Amino acid sequence: MTNLKRAADKFLASAAILEFPDRFNEAFAGRGWIATGSFSLDAMRKAVDLHEEGKLEEAEDAILEWFTEDNIRLFAITRAYRFHVAKLRDAQLEEALRLYLEGRYIAAVPLILIACDGFASDVCGISPFEKNADLNCFDSITGHRTSLPALMKLFVQGVRKSTDEELSIPKRHGILHGRSLGYANRLVCAKAWLLMVALVDWAIDKSSEAARMEERERKEKASWRNSMDQYSRVLEDKKKICEFRPTETSGPLAGSHESDSAEHAAQEFLEGWSARNFGRMAKYAVNLTKKPFKAMAGEMRDMAEFVVLNTCEVVAIRHSTVARCDMRVRIQATVREKLVIGEFNVILFRNNAEGNIAMPTDQDCTWAVQQRIIYDVMHERFAEEA
Repeated sequence: MTNLKRAADKFLASAAILEFPDRFNEAFAGRGWIATGSFSLDAMRKAVDLHEEGKLEEAEDAILEWFTEDNIRLFAITRAYRFHVAKLRDAQLEEALRLYLEGRYIAAVPLILIACDGFASDVCGISPFEKNADLNCFDSITGHRTSLPALMKLFVQGVRKSTDEELSIPKRHGILHGRSLGYANRLVCAKAWLLMVALVDWAIDKSSEAARMEERERKEKASWRNSMDQYSRVLEDKKKICEFRPTETSGPLAGSHESDSAEHAAQEFLEGWSARNFGRMAKYAVNLTKKPFKAMAGEMRDMAEFVVLNTCEVVAIRHSTVARCDMRVRIQATVREKLVIGEFNVILFRNNAEGNIAMPTDQDCTWAVQQRIIYDVMHERFAEEA
């Protein structure tokens, strides 16, 4: 009975946490802030507490603090990658992030809104900014009617004439049609990023919505234990993400590394490239569409056929998020008999078994190298021409 009481108390404490998305939306949705699956529970709690004390400005400052480079990169850019039909969408979002960090909001806000439109259109075949776009999603924090659907209604409000009035909401039609000109501030830009984060969460939830509905029909209510285990994983993931601190080390990649590390994956990929072992490269290359191994090896052969890696040395290693690693590599290569020498970025992502960006508690995860490094070397200026 004592153990049962403790379990019940723990469950009630967890249930209180589940109320925060509703409380947050009630307080802030009208101002352009919503709860999403990725948004920090601690940030929501702090903002709600400040709001209840009547400190609205401080509450919005607490929300703004969440929009750091690492959070935007992980939740709005990296996790969006697998949905891109046109791969330049990634470069578009990276440029928007650079503009945001530089405080160049007059250019960043329209670029983010354009990316949001294209991203959601790729996912559902219709612009999210259209009047009757259905952005509801079953069993989803982001797809709840008080979250993304409510936010979109706010962002698509019509603007009939040009004005310099300073905005606090990224009104899409007014901004992209050149009528609302007072949008160039951090508040509006952060809310535009929130929209992108919400759309990525929505796309991920939408991709498994049918399966979740079938499961609901098969078994209307999950067991208490399974629900708590799943919820505990979410809390543990968020805790580890919040606790994570970027690390930087110097190269080279000497000796052996743990088989599940980014360093091991990079070493295997680069050594495979140097040996022209395309199967070895394929094993550690990004494979979002889950191509068969032989097909991936063939793809590596096609990509690297005219790019011979002579020497390479890792100069620096940066683990920027729990699921991303950037390496600076000094490379000497031959491209169609011409010499290329320079330093290049090698980007790795940690993926789970389903091919999504891995969360800290995910099992059976692997690090994979973005093949873009091959194109970067291929299109670098030749040493003889430099």
